[in-house]
Amino acid sequence: MKKVISALLFTILIHTGFAQMPANNTNQDERKVYVHPQILPSFPGGEPAWQRFVAANLDTTLPVKNGTPAGTYTVNVRFIVEMDGGVTNVVCENDPHYGLCLEAIRLVKKSGKWKPGTQNGRIVN
Repeated sequence: MKKVISALLFTILIHTGFAQMPANNTNQDERKVYVHPQILPSFPGGEPAWQRFVAANLDTTLPVKNGTPAGTYTVNVRFIVEMDGGVTNVVCENDPHYGLCLEAIRLVKKSGKWKPGTQNGRIVN
């Protein structure tokens, strides 16, 4: 079951959406969210580090506690990596239930600062 859940969260797709920035930020470029920047945001240390983080922080007992039937489950999570590397607006795009969506959100929020994306050599949301 641990491998199934680990595989589940390895398939989290990193997408960015649109969000409002605080009203006191008047620089239009700093508020813009790039859905497809030239260089995508990344977890510090890349994919191998992300996989280690997920393996170390995933609550593998959750599916069993919630009576999840055996199988493979995919949770797609969308979030914004801000210019400072912070993660905001974390939402599930699908919910296979049994607490899996909430666990995926918890994991992304716990992941800390990411390396932000860049567009034309500038760091962007």
